[in-house]
Amino acid sequence: MLLDRSFRRTLIARLLSSAGPSAAAALLVAAPGCGGEPEADEAAAETRCFEWFDELGACLSREQAFEEFRTIHPFCVSDEEIVSVESEATRRDGACCYEVIVEPASPCAVGRPFSLEGQRRTAAPRPDEAGWLARGQGAGPGGLQPSLADLTDEERETLAEGWLRSALEEHASVASFARFALDLMALGAPSSLVEAAHIAALDEVGHARLGFSLASAYRGEPVGPAALPMPRGVPVAADLVALARAAAEEGCVGETVAALVAAEQRARAVDPAVGAALEAIADDEARHAELAWLTVTWAIGVGGEPVRSAVADVFEAAAKSLRRPPPAEAEPPRGRAAALAAHGHLGDAALRALSRAALAQVVLPCARALGLWRPRDLDSTRAPAAS
Repeated sequence: MLLDRSFRRTLIARLLSSAGPSAAAALLVAAPGCGGEPEADEAAAETRCFEWFDELGACLSREQAFEEFRTIHPFCVSDEEIVSVESEATRRDGACCYEVIVEPASPCAVGRPFSLEGQRRTAAPRPDEAGWLARGQGAGPGGLQPSLADLTDEERETLAEGWLRSALEEHASVASFARFALDLMALGAPSSLVEAAHIAALDEVGHARLGFSLASAYRGEPVGPAALPMPRGVPVAADLVALARAAAEEGCVGETVAALVAAEQRARAVDPAVGAALEAIADDEARHAELAWLTVTWAIGVGGEPVRSAVADVFEAAAKSLRRPPPAEAEPPRGRAAALAAHGHLGDAALRALSRAALAQVVLPCARALGLWRPRDLDSTRAPAAS
């Protein structure tokens, strides 16, 4: 599957600019894959372990274990996702074991996830909540008014659920970027990165409004977020390694993929209201991805090899995900799929294919070009065949 060439090339150029303008221009031409044509049931707790040695001391805490599991099953690109760690560790045969909640991995979400205490958090939906609707963009209950003509009740319900899920993720991203700004300040980042983090948080407010507005329009009644679950004290990144690893996983991988996926959704959307919303989201997510790559570059410059190694591990985990075949997934009938795509909704199989193409055609080639990762298997970075 080939991604939109214009958006892809523009995004690549922006990501590579973290190496400097002249280097970016050279790398855009020289880097393999960069710029040119590329080669739910209810979750139940499971026990998952990772190897541990007595010399390392006590097992990791629940929150630390959640971060470790995310390295093993990286955000956005794994076939399965550990969404929470439910217990403290127990030692078993040279391993630390935890009770965890495992779900089939969703295709890459738009926005940066907000994780606390070993759990990814979003607010619950709140019916009749109008405080998060877009303003001045139409007469519909959600501020944006897509065309509902020719949509069946089932299609409207699917679209409402999809946009509501996206809106709740964007809503949580506001908190994620607010904490990211604190992480940057606590670790002495330059003002340009701190400023960009705050701008990104405001972008996510806008994205959440768009999502709740579209969800409300398809539902026929307002819907918004309840309170976001939040402890009294929100921890900041412990060090540059933790900051860079999170930025690489959630930004260099997650938001780069999300920007490209949103651009593809925009290209396939027919409804003008949906197309306008996706255009704003794709452009903003591209800037957020750029912020992540710039943050990683800065952190490596300050923290040196330990930071570079942690970042390389993130990209290697993403590369490994491409070596595994995607899970078999049923798609809706062609006519229904087209109707949903016209309103910005793509099936899981299509989204996963786009995510894999984004990794192969943009994320991994650019990580390699910038010296952030060296592939252990050169074939692993080859883009999936066009379809």
